[in-house]
Amino acid sequence: MPTRSSQALAVAAASMLLAAFVSTATNIAVPILETEFPDAGLATVSWVVSGFNVAQVTFMLLGGRMADRIGRRRVFLAGLVVFGVGATLSGIAPIVELVIVARVIQAIGVALMIPSSLAAVLPQYPPEKHGTVVSLWSSMGVLGAAIAPAVAAGLLYVSNWRLVFLAPLPIVALAAVVGRRVLAEGAPRETPPRLDLVGAASGTAAVGGLTIAIVQGRAWGWTDPKMMAIVLLGVGGIGVFVWSSKRHPEPLVDFALLKIPTFTVVAGAGALVAASTSATWFLYPLFMVEVWDYSVLEVGMAMTPGPIAVVLVAPFVGRAADRWGFRWFLILGSTMATVGTAWMAWQLKPDGVYVTAFLPGTLSIGLGMACMLGPANAAALRDIVETQLAEANAAYNTLKMTGMAVGVAVSAAIIGDAAVGDRLSEFTRAWVAMTAIMAFAPLILLVGYHQDRHISGTGPNGRQSQLLASGGSSDQTV
Repeated sequence: MPTRSSQALAVAAASMLLAAFVSTATNIAVPILETEFPDAGLATVSWVVSGFNVAQVTFMLLGGRMADRIGRRRVFLAGLVVFGVGATLSGIAPIVELVIVARVIQAIGVALMIPSSLAAVLPQYPPEKHGTVVSLWSSMGVLGAAIAPAVAAGLLYVSNWRLVFLAPLPIVALAAVVGRRVLAEGAPRETPPRLDLVGAASGTAAVGGLTIAIVQGRAWGWTDPKMMAIVLLGVGGIGVFVWSSKRHPEPLVDFALLKIPTFTVVAGAGALVAASTSATWFLYPLFMVEVWDYSVLEVGMAMTPGPIAVVLVAPFVGRAADRWGFRWFLILGSTMATVGTAWMAWQLKPDGVYVTAFLPGTLSIGLGMACMLGPANAAALRDIVETQLAEANAAYNTLKMTGMAVGVAVSAAIIGDAAVGDRLSEFTRAWVAMTAIMAFAPLILLVGYHQDRHISGTGPNGRQSQLLASGGSSDQTV
């Protein structure tokens, strides 16, 4: 019979699977939504994806703070409920604008689930197994991405896009029942200070405003008064967010995290990789439907091999990283993902053949992500004290989600004003732009990630505890 800790890990992994599934499955549905709501245009329909990403970004930090304040299991279960409400509303919305609103609600649920799920599980495992646990947890997100194209395509084939949004509800119900019994609550503070609501509002304005500007800039014109107002809103939101975070007794972002080199370097590189890969997954179905004239079912099958490669390889990478450290896995992974994206920019043409033009690129990206996902999350958290795990995990995932929102927004901006069926040059420019963005990730890791502590018996908070005790450094250079 599975132990309580393994059941808790299964519930946390299910939350990652759900989050990845609803994100990736939506990409498959974008061409269908663009056809179903022709008056909206791609710039508006893309907000079904971008709105989800922006909401994750702006509420992930709040979710992490709430988990540390009032209990990780409690926040996780609340997130499941909100997620379920958003999924239901997405599936019954009569117009695309309401689909976007429902997706924002669903993303808020994800923002509550993700940081609290990992923080509720890690304390139930010994520190020397944390790398493996994080890799398994992360790989379930990849499994969600792996099964989403085929499942979504099958649902679209037998029904319509509404069923794609409703499909996760049974897993939500099961995770809620089991999670209530097996997840660790944590130790909420007795008298926590008030939440940084100013920071939450200004962070939302910053990310949302700048994303809207990226998506709509070409269509509205950069000198249009409403565009200038949105840009000012975004820039002003950044300023207010930083000001509030530095003054508030419990800010959404503890800028002391940025003084931890491993966290800063890995989170920065991870955000760049996330920007490129999320944009690539947004572009895949549009390209294959418009240029290669694939059916939705063919698109789903074509997109599956890369994520499947991640699922098969990621657990082995997690165990290897536990033994040998993170550094070279991160550098190798980001390099392979960059090469795969460059392959897409070079090979995806109207006369391209799937086996030679698409498959090598998606497999290279998939294998690269297998080396990046778990080790990157574990490396970012390795020097964080246990009481800040949820907060730090939320900060890491917030940066990653910011990258995802920006990547999709940039891609939508590049191809958004081109007519359907006449976007070949725009697709190529978008993949070239994503290759350029991702290429900085291995360079940042190579230059900035010199030290890799890997001592048996220490975990995400092991090194920092040793530093506090000894006043020295326990780093070992790989």
